[in-house]
Formats: sequence, C-alpha cells, structure tokens
Amino acid sequence: MTTVNTTPTPKTGNTSPLIRQQAIENALSMALFHVRHGDSQQDIHAATGRAIRAASMLKQACAEFAIVGSAA
Repeated sequence: MTTVNTTPTPKTGNTSPLIRQQAIENALSMALFHVRHGDSQQDIHAATGRAIRAASMLKQACAEFAIVGSAA
C-alpha cells in the first residue's frame, strides 16, 4: 500500500472562499502533475487520491453554500 503525502486542507467551519479555492486548485494541480509525469501505478494512485480529495472539497463547498445561501 502506498502512502500519499497530503497538504493540510480547510476543515469544516468558517473557511474563507479564497483558502478553499486554493486548496481545491492545489489538489487538482497535483493530480494533473501525477498524470502527466507519472509512469507507474503509484503515480496513478496518487493522481486518483488528489482528484478524489478535490471532488470532496467541491462537494463540501456546495453543501455549505446551499446552507448559507438559503439563510441569506
């Protein structure tokens, strides 16, 4: 099993949109890096992990936006 080093990402709570955007862009950028420069199964697993992390952060942002948007 391969361990993927991860960068700290925003936790739930009061996260600024800029910090969230940076974290999502970083995860997507790293996924693309692993896809473009990787030639091993380990690189594909790392790319997949980063893409999944970005998707999770996008899903969380959408859920929080729906809650905040309905209150406004």
